Amino acid sequence: MHAVNDSQEPKKQETIGWETIDSWLKKLYAPSLPPLIPKNSEMQQRLSQLYYLDCHAKEVDAIVEGVQCEAVREYTALGNLFAEILQAAGITLAGLPPSTAKALSELSRLAYDLGLADMRAEFFERAVAVETMAGFKRQSELDSIHEQTAEVQRRIKQSHERQARIQRLLDERTKAAPIEEQKAREWERNADIVGQKVDEYRERLSSLNALNSARQVRERGLEYSQLHALDAAVEALGRSVEEKQNAYDGYSALPPDISLANLKLEEAKQKLEQLRIECEHAVDEAFSTGTS
Repeated sequence: MHAVNDSQEPKKQETIGWETIDSWLKKLYAPSLPPLIPKNSEMQQRLSQLYYLDCHAKEVDAIVEGVQCEAVREYTALGNLFAEILQAAGITLAGLPPSTAKALSELSRLAYDLGLADMRAEFFERAVAVETMAGFKRQSELDSIHEQTAEVQRRIKQSHERQARIQRLLDERTKAAPIEEQKAREWERNADIVGQKVDEYRERLSSLNALNSARQVRERGLEYSQLHALDAAVEALGRSVEEKQNAYDGYSALPPDISLANLKLEEAKQKLEQLRIECEHAVDEAFSTGTS
C-alpha cells in the first residue's frame, strides 16, 4: 500500500502546487505517463480536490487494512483454540454431522468467551457458577445504586419543598415588614402615652398623700366615712398606677410574632382604657372628697 508522506501533504484549505500535482499524477498513472493537461488556476483547483480525496482514501484504506489484520489474528487464534480443543477430545469436524459440528463450534466459542482451556463439564460448571455469582453481585450493586438514587431524589425533593417554604415565608415577611414597622411605632407611642399617664397619676398620688398627711382630722373636721372614702380612693389610685406601670412594662415583652402581638396589643389597649377611666374616676372622687 502506498502511503502519502505527511511532509508532502499541504493543508487542505490550500491549493496544491503544480510540482506536487505532477509528482502525484506520475505515481497515479505509473507505469504510463500522465495525460497533458492545461495548467491554469481552475484545473489546479480541481486537481487539488482530487489530490485531497486520494489522500483521504489512502488513510481509510490503511485503517481498514489494520482492522482486517487484527480480525484475522483473532479468528486465527480462535481457530487454533478450536483445533486444540477438538484434538484433545479426539474429534475431527470432518467426520461429524453439520448440526454436531455447529454445536461444537458454538461450545468452543463459549469456552473461548469464558477463557477456558478445557471443555470438560466441570470447567463449564465452575465458569458458569463464577459468572452467576458475578451477575448476582452486579445486580446487588445495581439495586443499591437504584436505592441510593431514589434516596438522593427524595432528599432533593425535600430540599426543594423546604426552599419553597422558606421563600414563601421570606416573601410574607417582606410584604409584612412595613405593617410591622408601623405597629412597632404604634407600640412605642402607646408606651410613651402610658408612661406619661403613670407619671401624671404618680404625681397626683403624691399630692394626695401629702394632703392626707398634712391635714389632721380635727383641723379638717372630716367624718369617719369621708376619711375612709378618701383612703379608699388613694388606695385605688395606687393600684391603678401599679397596673399602668405593669402595662407599660408589658410593651417591652411583646412577642415577635405579628399575629400574637396584635392580640396582645388589643388586650393592652382595652385594659389601658379601663384603667384610665377607673383612675380618673378615683382621682376625681378623691379630690372631691378631700375638698368637701
